[in-house]
Amino acid sequence: MSISGGIVAYADSQSETAAPAELNQNEFKKKRVVVLGTGWAGTSFLKDLDVSSYDVQLVSPRNYFAFTPLLPSVTCGTVEARSISEPVRNIIKKRNGEIQFYEAECVKIDAANNKVFCKSHFDNNMIGSEDFSLEYDYLVVALGAQVNTFNTPGVMENCHFLKELEDAQKLRRSVIDCFEKASIPSLTEEERRTNLHFVVVGGGPTGVEFAAELHDFIKEDLVNIYPVVKDLVKITLIQSGDHILNMFDERISTFAEQKFQRDCIDVQTGCRVVCVSDKEITMKVKSKGEVTSIPHGLVVWSTGISTRPVVKDFHGANWTGKQTCSCN
Repeated sequence: MSISGGIVAYADSQSETAAPAELNQNEFKKKRVVVLGTGWAGTSFLKDLDVSSYDVQLVSPRNYFAFTPLLPSVTCGTVEARSISEPVRNIIKKRNGEIQFYEAECVKIDAANNKVFCKSHFDNNMIGSEDFSLEYDYLVVALGAQVNTFNTPGVMENCHFLKELEDAQKLRRSVIDCFEKASIPSLTEEERRTNLHFVVVGGGPTGVEFAAELHDFIKEDLVNIYPVVKDLVKITLIQSGDHILNMFDERISTFAEQKFQRDCIDVQTGCRVVCVSDKEITMKVKSKGEVTSIPHGLVVWSTGISTRPVVKDFHGANWTGKQTCSCN
């Protein structure tokens, strides 16, 4: 006899009328599906899921879906932030069946007990506990990835990133702040050049696209608003490999490097960043072994991604994985 059968039999021994109700309740009880994340994988999964057949609960620290390939365009005003985002509640409203959404971060997955522990990050003045847990029958882990800093000192404290919509909006404000600061009359020319030196670390698609977007933003818009400092701007792209966009065909890489050369974007390949401070970025030239530092006004870090800690802990735990779907 199965465990569920034992429960029904126990209910029958207590009350003859209780068994049909208990059986009926178990028979039609929906399986609980918990989805972690509102990115590409999470929203795509919900799109194809028959939500009327399951009790679906969605957890994410952001209450919107973002079209991340256009984040560099948001930083420079090519597109508006609202144009590349869609509120999650608008998405789930279009689905048949009820989906519960909770704006919170999953901090731990207890696979042994089929439970996730979550924490919301609202204003501390709000009333009530921010911690809660959810039980599941099926778990979809679609948390995405985080920026890979390679444990480089100073990156988290002194660099900008391009992973979230808020990152793009913050970066746009910081670029304009650099121009405003460089326009202060008490600064020397060297200090102005430093404030207007924009460094992009990482020669992949995100770094290259941002450098190109930033160049166009400066040449087409900002130089007209800040004509006094227009000749002091410099953009540097640092790449550890021998070429930028080295994951693509060599012709694409060569074309991009030639285009950057025409646009006076300084591309430094074969250089590995070893430290970032609030005023300088230190790198090691692989071919010569030399260590050099350059001043900067702003650094954008786009060197790739890594697994989030909660996912690392999840896969490292002792679990069967029989009822888990992990999405990239």
